Amino acid sequence: MTISYAPLYGALTMAFGFGRKAVQIAARIVTLWINRRAAYRLAELDDRALKDIGLTRSDVLGALDLPFAQDPTLPLVHRRRARRQPPPPAMTVRLAARDGRAVEGKAREA
Repeated sequence: MTISYAPLYGALTMAFGFGRKAVQIAARIVTLWINRRAAYRLAELDDRALKDIGLTRSDVLGALDLPFAQDPTLPLVHRRRARRQPPPPAMTVRLAARDGRAVEGKAREA
């Protein structure tokens, strides 16, 4: 007579699979909750501090209006990156030496 453990193995595999999925869901909920708290802390900042970060009050309040299942910090990151201005290009100045030769250099900004 042969005893098979396949039903027990299948049940354990399914239980561990459900357990893993439950842990993933719990971790996602905790992450959303932490990021939503961070967005609420951004809403507490004054307009000048938000401007230093590259956001406006309407950006933060709009992100907080999203449903709980959506991460409010992702739209804030995208809005900040969209507003980021590239650095000004370096200015090239043509300098001439006393003997008339052209010398290239970059102008220094004060």
